Amino acid sequence: MKKYEIIDHTADIGIRAFGRDPSDLFQNAGYALFDVITDISKVRPVVMRRFSLQRDCMEELLVEWLSSLLYVFDTEQLLFVSFQVSEISDTGLEAEAAGELYNEDLHTLKTVVKAVTYHILNITERNGVWQATTVLDI
Repeated sequence: MKKYEIIDHTADIGIRAFGRDPSDLFQNAGYALFDVITDISKVRPVVMRRFSLQRDCMEELLVEWLSSLLYVFDTEQLLFVSFQVSEISDTGLEAEAAGELYNEDLHTLKTVVKAVTYHILNITERNGVWQATTVLDI
């Protein structure tokens, strides 16, 4: 199963992540976000951050998860490559993400992502495949 795909969107970038379960889905959504931002193959998982998040529903939790990852990148210049969701429910998430500090000699920034939006936000499960769709404001 592929981790994600880019979907057509007028001025921004739409992503559709896939997973075998909600943990896998959120991990792949994190991967998609940073694969849009940089050449993720050049990022090593040497620095780890923990996330403990609460929201009213799984869709809001997804936006909070991706926004939290983006916030760490924006404030600490930490590019993530590895994502591990240890606990997830409809309203809560415990996870770790690993990566390394942005280094202009090693990393290429492909796309500046300003925010994760609620536009076309959707999470579904069909035949054992979880799918999440959201739009990144660029």
